Parts: sequence; C-alpha cells; structure tokens
Amino acid sequence: MKTPTPEQARDALAAAEAEKTEAEELAAALADKVRAGDDTVTPKDLTAARELADFADLRITAARRKMAAAEDADRHARAEQVAAEVGALVEQEDSAELAAKMRAAVDALADLYAATAARRERILGMTERVKRIGAELELAGVAPAHEVGKRYGVAADHDTVWRYQPQPVACVGITPALAVAAAIGLAVPNAVDQAAVSEKVEYLSSKAEDVLRQVPAVRAEFALAARPATPSGGE
Repeated sequence: MKTPTPEQARDALAAAEAEKTEAEELAAALADKVRAGDDTVTPKDLTAARELADFADLRITAARRKMAAAEDADRHARAEQVAAEVGALVEQEDSAELAAKMRAAVDALADLYAATAARRERILGMTERVKRIGAELELAGVAPAHEVGKRYGVAADHDTVWRYQPQPVACVGITPALAVAAAIGLAVPNAVDQAAVSEKVEYLSSKAEDVLRQVPAVRAEFALAARPATPSGGE
C-alpha cells in the first residue's frame, strides 16, 4: 500500500473524526427521542448509531497511525534530500569568488584609510599654519587672532579649515577610522544589518581570524598576499 502524504493523512484523520462526531450526535438524538416517548426508534437503530461511533473511533486510531507514518516518511525523504544537497555543497562549493571580493574590499578600504589619513594630515597642517598666523598677528599687536578670517578670508579650528566666499565653506579632516566606518555603513544601508555589522566590528582582529579560519579560500588569498616574492634570479 502506498504511503499517503502528510496532507492526505491529515485529511483522512479529519474525515474519521467528523464521522465519529456525526455518529455520536445521531446516537444522542435517537436516545433523546426514546426518552421523549418516540416509539419509532428501535433498539437496532440506537445500537447501529453507537456502533458507527465506535467504528469511527477505530478509524481515527488507524488514521493517526497512518499520519504518523506519513510524517515520518516525509521527514525521512526531506532529510535524505538535504543530506545529499549538503554533501554536494561541501564537495562542489568554491569560495574563490568570495575570496576575490574580500581581497577587493580589503584593498579598497586600505586605500581609503591611507587616502583619508593623508588628507587629514594636510588639513591638520593647514589648520596649524592658519592658527600660527593668527597668533603672530596678535603677538605683533596688529589684530586679535580671530580676525584672520576678516583679513584673509580663512579660519581654522581643530581639524577644520574654512574659506569665506563670502559664505564660509568648510573642509573637515575626517579620521581614517570614520571614513572606513562610513564606507561600511553606506555598503550596508539596512539598520538591522548595520547593527549586526557593528557588533562584529567590536573585536576586529578576532573577527578577521574567525573568517580566515572558517573560509579556506579567503585564508589562502591573504596568505598568498602576505608571502614574500621569490627572487627570479635564484638567491
């Protein structure tokens, strides 16, 4: 006999339960008629209704067993399918594309970090020069330091310089860390995903080690990049 699907088994159980309910209601109704003095109801009628209910109860037991068997067979089939797919994934999965994208992202972030650091140094240097001019003006008694802006149309404070055109236009020397964090935030715009990334970034070195350990292709990519080049002319 072909094992039914879980859906078919559930339908059969529901039908058996409905049959039992219907038979019990019929037996109860016949009993009420007898109590009310209805002479048309015979003992055979009442016995038949009760036997139908008992038979339906047996059908419910059988339906439940078939449903358990159907669910077990379905679960077994799905487990075997998943096991086969997992096996194929492990054997065929190639992380080369992931490693390449990881390399590209790392190189891009490294370039961003270096460029931002150089830019910040230029702005900080310019800030110091503007402040120095202001200090010299004040020391010479020419004008208060804050009048550099009035005289020369520039101003500076901490990591920012301004030029007046006539409205002030600022140039802020953001930190490399902020630039990298902003790049990640722009790459992952969803707030929930950003929170997940923020949690992972808390311990950068350990997270990097985790990925290198868990994804061999990425480990190989960065091990290859770190390996010193062999001289082409021998020693």
